[in-house]
Amino acid sequence: MAGEAVLGALRHVWLVLKSAGVPAAVISGIAMAAWKYVRATNVVDLLIAVDDDQVEGLLGELSEAAIRPKCDPPLVSLGRLSVIPLLYEPPETFADVQIDLLIGKSAYHQTALQRRLATRLPDLDVEIDVLACEDVILHKLSAGRIIDRADAAALLRANRERLDFGYLARWADELGVAEGLTEAWSEAFPGEPPPG
Repeated sequence: MAGEAVLGALRHVWLVLKSAGVPAAVISGIAMAAWKYVRATNVVDLLIAVDDDQVEGLLGELSEAAIRPKCDPPLVSLGRLSVIPLLYEPPETFADVQIDLLIGKSAYHQTALQRRLATRLPDLDVEIDVLACEDVILHKLSAGRIIDRADAAALLRANRERLDFGYLARWADELGVAEGLTEAWSEAFPGEPPPG
């Protein structure tokens, strides 16, 4: 799972976003722990919903909380997503932790945020929201790296009984990652066809 500094950074940015009323959900490495698959990570990734005219105000609130932009300009475009890469040095760590705020504006991202679930992670004293397991899998498949496909396969294995395969297949098709889903399924369950 994430180290103490990463969890400290997550806690800090989560409280700032909550205070600002920004809908948010933890994604990627830290979220996987909520879905029975633990993998080390050194980055805090959050999907958030903010309008373009709210970004400057949010950056101001983050800055007041000692969370600073990593880039200038602070907003970076990555295909369908805009990302705000940030840095925060938790007290007594003497090292920056990267925090990536992914701004989700598409219908899919809005749906994923609406499906987020409150959870309490081990070693974290505040309740946070994480993406539903299906959405973590879709996020991993959209990232397209080999490690992300392996993560998707591990999540499929660990959560098979609780997954909504109709939702997963529909959005995988819509997002153009249906082939990746099929490959992850084959890796998770060799020789077994994906559910109808």
